[in-house]
Amino acid sequence: MSLVQTGAAVVLDAALGVWLGSIVFFSFVGAPTTFDVLGGEAGRVVNAIFPKYYAFGAGLGWVAFGAAFVAEPGGPLGGTLLTAVVLVGIALDLYARQVLIPKMERAGDDAFAKYHKQSVALNGVTMVAVAAALVLSHL
Repeated sequence: MSLVQTGAAVVLDAALGVWLGSIVFFSFVGAPTTFDVLGGEAGRVVNAIFPKYYAFGAGLGWVAFGAAFVAEPGGPLGGTLLTAVVLVGIALDLYARQVLIPKMERAGDDAFAKYHKQSVALNGVTMVAVAAALVLSHL
């Protein structure tokens, strides 16, 4: 592995690690604590965080995607599978940011529960995709 590929592998791991860490923190610490402390007002706070949260994740995904091409982890098949899984995570974050969040904003507080369930499901699948990508980056 060349020095450039080694550097790209470090960037790949960092991007995936920060992305996964942000999902885990927000899902299991940040959002639940916000709901515990603010109760009914928490939805407004979480809705204000969502656009930045999803943009942050998609940005990290693009960094990981680019680094995967340079690092070539796991050979051709492993690299292809890795980039595909990263693209799934990016697509889910972009869908949430560009489609789901505007729906939530238009629907107002009354529909928060409906769209929040969708957001939780998307977030869970994204978390699994990013975790899988992190594993694949080491095969």
